[in-house]
Order: sequence, then C-alpha cells, then structure tokens
Amino acid sequence: MDYFELGQVLKPQGIRGEIKLRPYTDDLERFGALSHVFLKNGKNYEKREVQSARVYKEFAFLKLAGVEDRNAAELLRGKKLYIDRENAAPLEDGACYIADLIDLRILDEQGNELGKLQEIMQIAGGVDVYRVSGPRGGMMFPAAPGVILKKSPEEGKIVVDAARLAEVVLYD
Repeated sequence: MDYFELGQVLKPQGIRGEIKLRPYTDDLERFGALSHVFLKNGKNYEKREVQSARVYKEFAFLKLAGVEDRNAAELLRGKKLYIDRENAAPLEDGACYIADLIDLRILDEQGNELGKLQEIMQIAGGVDVYRVSGPRGGMMFPAAPGVILKKSPEEGKIVVDAARLAEVVLYD
C-alpha cells in the first residue's frame, strides 16, 4: 500500500492534545473530511483516528485518538502524517500525485535522457522546483510554463523542452 505525506506536525496546540500541522496539500478543506491518518513508526504505518479537524489560515489543527494532552502531542512534534492512496484526495483529469513522479526519467523532446527526478520542492505561492540527478551531475529547474511538455508516469518519463529548460536550469 502506498502512503502520501499529508503534512508535518509543528507543535502542540493547547492542553487537550490537539496538534498544529503544516499541510503538504493545496486543498486545506480536505482535512475536515479525514477519518484517519497514519504515523510512521520505523517501517510500519500506525493508523490513528481523527477525532476533530479544523483549518486556520495556512495550517490544519487535528485531534488524534490516543493523543489526550499536551505532553502526548509534544511527542509528535516534527513527525509527518500520512494518508493511504485509497483515501487520498481524488485528482483532476491529467493530474498525478508527486509520489508517482519521483524516480521518473527526465528526457528532452529528442529523447536524450537528462536524469531522474529525485524531489519536487513546493515553494509557497510559487512554482514547483524539480531536483534531478543525472549523468552530468545534479540540476534543478522550476516547472514553469513551457518547460515541461509531458508527464507520463505510466511510461516512466517526463519530457521537457530543451531550449526552455536551458533558460531556467541551475546546475550543481
């Protein structure tokens, strides 16, 4: 089963076990519909019931089963919360989860392999930045308009416009 990162616990909120979460999703309202989340414990994922959820500004606040006071919430500080693929937010046509793009080959429109996608950094209020490792070292580039021509997880590749990429790429 696949798990996706939902966000990172920033700190306890109050004295009754609520946690403040930095979400990794654009749709904060989805937290209101969550029945459960997962905490990673080693290689295992522990399911936790969401007893309540609310959103304020760019943060989500959750009350999880088994987290009854501030001390218990403090133990979660810095941990990431996950959702399983089955209960992840549905995607619009043509969209894909970030997890499905990691390790895809990056090719230019002539089929030259530039490397593999290692990470997608989501910059607040900005364009996603792709970090790629390749035969000539690493590079980063924004997913700016015209740079990415095609994302195809089923084919294992992302095709980029070489000329547009040359305008925006940063090499390690």
